[in-house]
This record gives sequence, C-alpha cells and structure tokens, in this order.
Amino acid sequence: MLGLTRPAISSSFSELGSQLFAGPSSLANQVRFASKAAGGKSRNGRESSGKRLGVKRFGDQYVPPGSILIRQRGQTFLPGQNVAQGKDFTLYAVQPGYVKFYQHHLPYPHLSRPDQPGPQNLAPVKRPRQLKQFVGIVADREERLPRDELSRGRERRFWGWPKENAEVVRQEGEVASL
Repeated sequence: MLGLTRPAISSSFSELGSQLFAGPSSLANQVRFASKAAGGKSRNGRESSGKRLGVKRFGDQYVPPGSILIRQRGQTFLPGQNVAQGKDFTLYAVQPGYVKFYQHHLPYPHLSRPDQPGPQNLAPVKRPRQLKQFVGIVADREERLPRDELSRGRERRFWGWPKENAEVVRQEGEVASL
C-alpha cells in the first residue's frame, strides 16, 4: 500500500484524529432528539387535581348546623334525620348534634312500621345491596337511628336544641307549661 506498513497507517489515523478533535468539540455536546412523536401522546397531559370527595365527619363526632358531612358523586349515602342534601349530592347537617351512620332497607326508615318485614337472605358482607346507607344527626350521643317517629313522636327543636317543657310565669302569678 504505497510503501506504508500497518503500524504507519494506524499512526497516521491517530494523528489525523488528534488534529480533527483538537480543542473543544461540538460532537461531545450533542443531544439526540427523537425522530418520531412519542406513542400515546393524545392520551397524556390531562392530569387534573383531586376533587376531595369522601366522608368529612365520622360517627359520634359533634357537628354544628351547616357542617358538611359527606361530599360524594351520586347517592352513595342518603340523608337521614336532621341531614339535608345539596344539588351536588353533598350531605350537610341541619341541626347541631352527633353524627350517626346506619343502614335500612326502606327509603324513609323513620316512617317505617313494625309490621313491615325486613329483607330476607342478606348476604354476609358489610354492605348488602338490599340495605341503603344513611347518615343522620342526633342530639344525644347514646341515641340510635333510625328514630321511630310513629311511636316516639318527632323530635322538636327550638333554635337547634331540643325544646324542654318550660314553665312560663304570667303576670298574675299563674304557672302555665308549654
């Protein structure tokens, strides 16, 4: 090969390389970009923040009126006694008291009669399909829901507290009870 031996050829290539790459090289700083768009591009980029749904006040917890008890989508929990539902299915307290969760097979358990039979063949799970979940508010922590309004009467409240049998003293000295 033109009178050059193998070691001479390799040394000439090394000299050539050292001359080409002497000093700062832009080849060392190159970044390779993809020649194709990434797969799944149309399915990415829509990450939204959480909506903070769920139970906000738990059983036997005291709440003032207007407190949000549950934020939900749809009617997973139904409003019980002294609880109302907003247009976005938010359940909130109407009266002050203690939160109680309960299950029943009727849509209005506080109006149930003792002669109405309960569901038969309940599945041995925490929340059978036949039972609906309710949340209610009671004035006394030991009270249980649903309150039987037909036999015990409706709970009367005056400005948020149960109305007591107050005695009113009239001007003449007569005592009259409400």
